[in-house]
Amino acid sequence: MFKHAYWLFSHLGLMTLSASYLMGFRYSADAPAVNVLYNILLYLAFIAVHIVMTMPAFKRLVFGHPQGSSFERRIYVTVSVVSWIVVYALHWPVAGFAYVPPEWVRYVGYCAVLLAIVAFFEFATFEGLANLLGMPGTEISHTVGAETPLMTEGPYAVVRHPMYRAAFFIAFCSLLIHPNACQLLFALMTTASFVGFIPFEEYQLLRARGDTYRRYMEATRYRLFRGVW
Repeated sequence: MFKHAYWLFSHLGLMTLSASYLMGFRYSADAPAVNVLYNILLYLAFIAVHIVMTMPAFKRLVFGHPQGSSFERRIYVTVSVVSWIVVYALHWPVAGFAYVPPEWVRYVGYCAVLLAIVAFFEFATFEGLANLLGMPGTEISHTVGAETPLMTEGPYAVVRHPMYRAAFFIAFCSLLIHPNACQLLFALMTTASFVGFIPFEEYQLLRARGDTYRRYMEATRYRLFRGVW
């Protein structure tokens, strides 16, 4: 029973960020300027929890070891999904620019966001997602430590963080659907958090995998955008 319930929750949870951008963030021409600060603090609280839960010291303190495990991944997924839903539910409207796009622009925007979602799951099969999400009885994947194989093929042979790149496109393509100040604010915050998290994540990868990850960095030079960074 738990396995089936977690399967449904975790797979739906994978869609919560994308669904938020498709639905759009709240805009109001009369919203006070302080709402921007509130939304920034709300998002920072979400990111802080995310960062703390990825730290080896936290894993050692809570789970008894710094290595990733299926149980630890289930806790991480659950907290991440629930906390993002809280952010989306509690964010306040923002004033500023707003534009009502023609239907064809919104249509292109939906197509672009859906294409970015496909890119986000480019590596995925349901079996692969089960490993990623820490389903009971599966082998864990996508950990910092050497307990899992290093992803170096497919999109990972082009840039080192293809899922973050796809998330960037999801956020900014959604501006074709909802071109307003609040949508832009969350797109910027999402992108800034991914860009800021990359050096932290790669530091952990270098500590855990050493020369293996260093050779991967040399072979795959770019983090997010080939030829740029």
